Amino acid sequence: MALIIESLQRHIILNNIPFTIEEERVLRELRISKITSLKEMPEQNIARYIKKAIDTGYGLIEPKAIYRTYRLIREEGKTPEVEEMPGLFFGKKVVDMLLPCHYVTLLLTTIGPKLPDMADAIIKTEPTDAFYLEYVGGWMADYMADRVEDRVQAECAKMGYSLTFRYAPGYGDWTLDAQPMIMKMLGSEKIGVRLNESNIMIPRKSVSAALGWIPKK
Repeated sequence: MALIIESLQRHIILNNIPFTIEEERVLRELRISKITSLKEMPEQNIARYIKKAIDTGYGLIEPKAIYRTYRLIREEGKTPEVEEMPGLFFGKKVVDMLLPCHYVTLLLTTIGPKLPDMADAIIKTEPTDAFYLEYVGGWMADYMADRVEDRVQAECAKMGYSLTFRYAPGYGDWTLDAQPMIMKMLGSEKIGVRLNESNIMIPRKSVSAALGWIPKK
């Protein structure tokens, strides 16, 4: 029986993604190197702030994701396209990434509005708490994208493909102008994500990206 790419057939929605807020990864996000846990920090006052942000984050993060895989239309000398949204891919770097690919997966993840809303609410009265909460939220947004990428990686490996790196709108010359198309294709409202007038995602601790599927030789 032929294998089927599940995410090619339908949108995959993930709610309540299990997560762990890892001290070491938060420290890396803060550019604190050579320390793997808060207990090792010489500045225990800062460690207490970080620990408070991590503990608070557990009660505020509501992880959700949606992704879908699309077949690429590939013609010699032309930019790879998806039939559902021509013009989605522009800019040399993302186009070069997709040239050898047969499929592309679009993904969208979010940690929800509660954490960024709290950081905004306390920024004037408790700026240090807000600062560390923002860093916890920033790393967790990427963490959720990593979890989706793991799922796509498993699916594409089963089909005899490997993944490109994750490429997000706003990097290089694939500008945020791509965001409205991605939001439409994925149905971003299904997980509570929308764009403001500058094409910035709300909640802001959200990640959108493309992953190309390269056939293994």
